[in-house]
Amino acid sequence: MTRAQLRSATRALGLLAFAVCFALVLVNGAFGSGGADGSPTGPASASDAGRRALPTGSVGPAANVPASLAGPKATPDGHSTPFEGLPAVGVLFYPDDNGANHHFCTASVVHSTGGDVVATAAHCLSDPANGSPNPASVVFAPGYHDGQRPFGLWRATSVLLDSHWSADSDQDSDVAFLVVHKDGDPNARVEDAVGAERIAFGITRPTTVGVIGYPSGSDRPVSCLNSLTVYSATQSEFDCTGFADGTSGGPLLQGIDPKTGLGTLVGVIGGYQEGGDSDDVSYAVFFGDRIQALYAQAVTAGSPSPSPSSSASPSSSASVPASASASASG
Repeated sequence: MTRAQLRSATRALGLLAFAVCFALVLVNGAFGSGGADGSPTGPASASDAGRRALPTGSVGPAANVPASLAGPKATPDGHSTPFEGLPAVGVLFYPDDNGANHHFCTASVVHSTGGDVVATAAHCLSDPANGSPNPASVVFAPGYHDGQRPFGLWRATSVLLDSHWSADSDQDSDVAFLVVHKDGDPNARVEDAVGAERIAFGITRPTTVGVIGYPSGSDRPVSCLNSLTVYSATQSEFDCTGFADGTSGGPLLQGIDPKTGLGTLVGVIGGYQEGGDSDDVSYAVFFGDRIQALYAQAVTAGSPSPSPSSSASPSSSASVPASASASASG
């Protein structure tokens, strides 16, 4: 090839490269810009917003996350393992029993603007079908293990229950949210102390979840990684050994971070059979529109955090109107 031919070929290649780049700019302009991960950066539609995980709040402290629960070695196998626990997951006590460590259910911190919302199962707090409609006064001990309460006790100042549960213990509404505050420190936020889970609604099943729960006969929680499957349109199932009484309200988490133990809350142990009659087969209400409405009410109830003089009593409750549609976990 002569020098003149080489110059001509170089010019042609340059023009071709310019044309390709110009075409790509036009295509991107026609279809909208995207984020670094390829996701749209413009405002989401209302339906999109209802089906995405909401952003997490405070990251919280580092945690000793079991390798079986998160990280490259985590493989779903359906076998639970005792461990020291995670900061954002803890136990519920009755106020009069908190010194004796008589925990009876599991709960977890979920992100909210007030930094003070905790998720658990409705049947942990009230039993309308058997004549106990009023929610119990409870305290929450995040990160509890071996009799220790490393992040203190947080008192429930509001209890949010769906009206379907309050009326007749509807198994598809077996979810509750608590607004909690620390005695003697009205400005403290539990989310700042321990971090918080994201929360998602309308997820696709099956999906892999990590599940944490505190058996009532143990001072350590158990964890398990397995598939969350469809039991019915409103109920999900996961099969893991060792989820005995006391694990009700325990979180079902997608995408657990191997450093913090935080993930995305997609259910809590409860619902059908109040979570299951067998220690090896458990259930959770599907998080749909009804639970999303209940969560929104909890966020409103907890933000801004009330002052000591305006705090509701620990036994106060609220219900989502019966017209609010859809589902839960318990």
